[in-house]
Amino acid sequence: MKNDKYKGLLNTLKGLEDVLLQMAIHRGYNELERCVIILEDDPPAFFEALQPLMQYIRKHRLPQPLIITRRFVENSLDAYPLEFLDMQTQYRNLLENTDILAGLQFEKADLRLQMERELRSKWLLTRQAGLTNPFRLKLLKSIIGESRTSLYPVLKGFFALSQQGVPHTLAEAIQKGESICGCELSLFSTPITGINDFSRYVEMLDQLIIKVQGWQI
Repeated sequence: MKNDKYKGLLNTLKGLEDVLLQMAIHRGYNELERCVIILEDDPPAFFEALQPLMQYIRKHRLPQPLIITRRFVENSLDAYPLEFLDMQTQYRNLLENTDILAGLQFEKADLRLQMERELRSKWLLTRQAGLTNPFRLKLLKSIIGESRTSLYPVLKGFFALSQQGVPHTLAEAIQKGESICGCELSLFSTPITGINDFSRYVEMLDQLIIKVQGWQI
């Protein structure tokens, strides 16, 4: 996606200058860019006030921005630490009255709990989905693709738990993360060629569950 399209978002928020704290573009390990807009408070007539922005993203086929308030961020760090860690890892500001993302800090216990919940959920759902037709390669690739993308923030969580800098790329996270996680992580990026790779991926998730469950906080 082109940066100039995102810069055009600022023009759709005229009239909201008093409450607009930060507009940033963040990128995850899947290389997709998303926009987050942080407000001091929701403006009056919230839905009407943001229609110019919504019309702009539809016209330019951009992902819908995440629009939240300072209070939501401050009150949600215990519930969504992985999501905010994912945003904080690699972002660039289009507007910065207050850089909320830069100052975020996470409790290790909150990170560990969400990491275990996400891993257990994806282990169960991935295994169940594979039962549908374990010999249909296209299906297996689709299942693993969705599972991987949803678990990329968990990889970042391992670095945060070990108080290490979170890598900006998936390749670096896999390379450096194997020593932290104690298992091979290549299946987070290598192509799935059949049921054997699929089974190995599920086994990898099980190993990560054991690792995070035993993490001493």
